[in-house]
Amino acid sequence: MNDLTVDPACATADANGARPCPVCGGTESAPLDKWSKVPWQNVRCSGCGMVFLRNPPPPELLKSELDWDVLKNHERARRRAARGAGYYLVSDGIKRVRAFARGFVTKKEYRYIQRYAEGPRILDVGCGGGHILAGMPGPIVPFGIEPSPGMQQQADASFRARGGFCIHNIAHLGLRELPEEVKFDFILMRSFLEHDVMAEETLLSCHAKLAPQGKVLIKVPNFACWSARLRGAGWPGIRCPDHVNYFTPDSLAGLLQRCGFSRTWIPLVWRLPTSDNLWALAYR
Repeated sequence: MNDLTVDPACATADANGARPCPVCGGTESAPLDKWSKVPWQNVRCSGCGMVFLRNPPPPELLKSELDWDVLKNHERARRRAARGAGYYLVSDGIKRVRAFARGFVTKKEYRYIQRYAEGPRILDVGCGGGHILAGMPGPIVPFGIEPSPGMQQQADASFRARGGFCIHNIAHLGLRELPEEVKFDFILMRSFLEHDVMAEETLLSCHAKLAPQGKVLIKVPNFACWSARLRGAGWPGIRCPDHVNYFTPDSLAGLLQRCGFSRTWIPLVWRLPTSDNLWALAYR
């Protein structure tokens, strides 16, 4: 947030003081002040065009003084003060109507898993308390990886009741912790990859843990949307320093190709410029 006093020197960086591009590995980038919040600097890779946070903090800080569960209330108050009460009266009302309407519609995740999974073994990376797979209808076997100990325990209890389990670890290390013989028919990464400094390592490990017909379903904020272009750092997808990767359909497909996936499917309805979110299906 703009008034946070955090030493940028604590950020994760290479020997030259900058994080390399998570898509192509390039070290040359241009600052994007319009989409940055001091002391956090978002940049665009000079090679492939990927937008990412150049100086992310160490992961342990994101679980303490930079925990988004704490900072989001600060950010919400700041935005309310900047925009005025009238704007948020309308905005909050629209959000409540949408939330109410969703109660009568099958979750997108359920529909996509039922449509594209070719087997019952489903892994949710960054599963939180496990509510998505725990409530999934049908004969699935749910697995998860979650760094929060309280939420991991909650997910583990519900997943074990259906024949699976949840590992307590960060994503790429949790994937390595899984038994060698365990392969998944489907991996869900919902609102996760934008947080992952080790996104390439995570996706490489996902590729290795998929069954031959396996797929990965990804949901991330859509940096190519019109709202991001118009609102700059005021776009809700800009969450510094919690979000470290800002994907467009092209940059996400590029990273998945780099990680060995044979095909990425992003139909128009999953990448509309009017939507803040982007979905993608990657085939092993």
